[in-house]
Amino acid sequence: VEDPSGTLRPEQVHLKQGGVERLEGARPNLGSTDAAYWVRVSGWQGAPRNARVVLDNPTLDSIDVFTLNGARVLGSVRSGAAYGNPEDLIPSFALPLNEAHELWFRVRSTKPLLLPFSLTQVDRVEATRRRRDLAVALYTGMVLAILIYNTFLAFTTGQRAYFSYLFVVLTVGLVQWCFNGYDRLIWGDFSWMAVNGLAVMGALSGLAALVFARHFLEVRRYTPRWNLMITLLLWVYAAALISAFLGMPSVAYNLVNLGALSAPAMLILSIVSWRKGNPSAPWYFVAWSIFLVAVTMQALRDFGVMSSTPMAAALLPIGTVLEMLLLSFALGNRINVLKRSSDEANAKALAASLENERIVKEQNAELETRVRERTEDLAKANSGLSNALHDLQGAQDQLIQTEKLASLGQMTAGIAHELNNPINYVQSNATSLRRDLEELIQVIEAHVAALSGLASDAPDGMELLAKAQDMARTLDLSFLIEESRQLIQGILDGADRTAHIVGGLRVFGRMDGDNLVAASLGELLEASITVLGDRARSKAKLNVDLEEGLPPLWCQSGKLSQVFMNIIVNAVQATESRWQDVEDRKVEVGLIGVKDGAGKLQALKVFIRDNGTGMDEVTRQRIFDPFYTTKDVGKGTGLGLSIVKGILDDHGAEVRVESAVGEGTEFQLLFAIDAMKGGGTQDRNEAA
Repeated sequence: VEDPSGTLRPEQVHLKQGGVERLEGARPNLGSTDAAYWVRVSGWQGAPRNARVVLDNPTLDSIDVFTLNGARVLGSVRSGAAYGNPEDLIPSFALPLNEAHELWFRVRSTKPLLLPFSLTQVDRVEATRRRRDLAVALYTGMVLAILIYNTFLAFTTGQRAYFSYLFVVLTVGLVQWCFNGYDRLIWGDFSWMAVNGLAVMGALSGLAALVFARHFLEVRRYTPRWNLMITLLLWVYAAALISAFLGMPSVAYNLVNLGALSAPAMLILSIVSWRKGNPSAPWYFVAWSIFLVAVTMQALRDFGVMSSTPMAAALLPIGTVLEMLLLSFALGNRINVLKRSSDEANAKALAASLENERIVKEQNAELETRVRERTEDLAKANSGLSNALHDLQGAQDQLIQTEKLASLGQMTAGIAHELNNPINYVQSNATSLRRDLEELIQVIEAHVAALSGLASDAPDGMELLAKAQDMARTLDLSFLIEESRQLIQGILDGADRTAHIVGGLRVFGRMDGDNLVAASLGELLEASITVLGDRARSKAKLNVDLEEGLPPLWCQSGKLSQVFMNIIVNAVQATESRWQDVEDRKVEVGLIGVKDGAGKLQALKVFIRDNGTGMDEVTRQRIFDPFYTTKDVGKGTGLGLSIVKGILDDHGAEVRVESAVGEGTEFQLLFAIDAMKGGGTQDRNEAA
């Protein structure tokens, strides 16, 4: 029964029995529409009690199931993507207790209304869910492997085609997650994305595929006339994104499908580019052909032309993985092509250079002329070496500045992450509290109306009171009150946590400033650990022991915080290299006062100790050298501890490092008591 306005209530469905039409086929397809449909399911009578009616289409926005006895609603269940329930990836529903009752489904979706109903047992539903989870996990693993491999190639070569292909792999993988309903694991309670996720990801996937095709096939070089078509298709997918954000999901989905109709044109484009000598075009043609075949088989399955089997359902994911693999191979082959071209160019340049050298030698027959020319060449070489040395020093200074900016970025990201958690918690509780307050207001308004009726001796006063009491029982008034108290307490806790974090940040000062401030080393250590957040506490067991009552230190607080963060992160990474279990990784951070024999405070001592891999003596002697690192290529610049040493030297601090292979490492930082007076360093700042 079609419900164009979506306002038909379950109590009214029995009045529409005359307009019921029978749906044929294993996967009825009602097409794309904004209307709601009421579907009566029969044939379940006589089934065992552990049987379930399965509607295996997780992309439906909403599924409301009602058990009816005439106009009476005996029970209802809701499911669908809009409700964001991860347990509903395979929507299944219990049978009515009485076989004389009717089972009605109200379905609504901005995507095509595919209704693959089936009757199966509970254990089979769970088995199907496990198989599907495994298949999606395998698919996700392959996509991630392809993504990581091409990320390495992208940053190694720096070519735009690689970066656009990363976006293709990511969006195509997310589209497959949307098809199987697993995107709700990402969006969670974000119902808008749950409803529009498939259209949004489809549009982004189309944009990524077109941009990649333009770069990979070098359209502007080999087929410039086709560039206009690609631009128009890009606007189509952009319009789909705009429609989704403007609240027109059906329009967005249809625009995505309109853009997808151009897929055969991209196949023709690859053929044209192939004929014009593009060596990358054959790879694209084969990969795109496989993808089109997989999409066509999926469409035939959705329209009932091809039977729905597990193998048929796996054709599209398999096709996308094969397409990704072939394009990855194509990009790898492209590196070889570029290398061969570079080798040929180098060979030609070398031949030309040799020829020029021969000509020069023939023209300069006299020994005196040769000596003079060699002397001039030597002078030029010396000048070039001087310039190279100057450039190298400039590059070193730039790398040091980059390392400092990276530390600043890490600190900023940590602060944002730590603040975002309690803020999200407060926002979530506030949303739930508003919902509870609205229901409490409904109960109060119902009781006020009933009391007003009783006070005025209205004939329906008792009836209003009974309805108010029934509403209170239905909404579980005591539960609403208790939940509201808990939500308010949660909001207060989140606000206190935010205030604590913000209060701790005042000790940081300016990261790039040279002015001295009086700061507590204990507060700086606590603030540094707070900013590191999960980058430290979730990866190792941190034991913090800070002596209280110590005087403040005149220092550059932001730079000292950078020192503490750098050493703590290195300690955590050292434990990760040795231990698999987080419980075995231990990092100790402490602060104590060092006194002389007379009990007078001489210095403040900060120690950071770990039970990581440790260092041999050769490594320990070189850890503060610029560009020296024991980490893998790409994981460290070798400048972190060099910068740390420079900051500590500016503060007049003494650094001691004790380490043993297989036992761990301990950094000891001693700040002399004279450093707290701030005079000497401040004078140096004023002189500078």
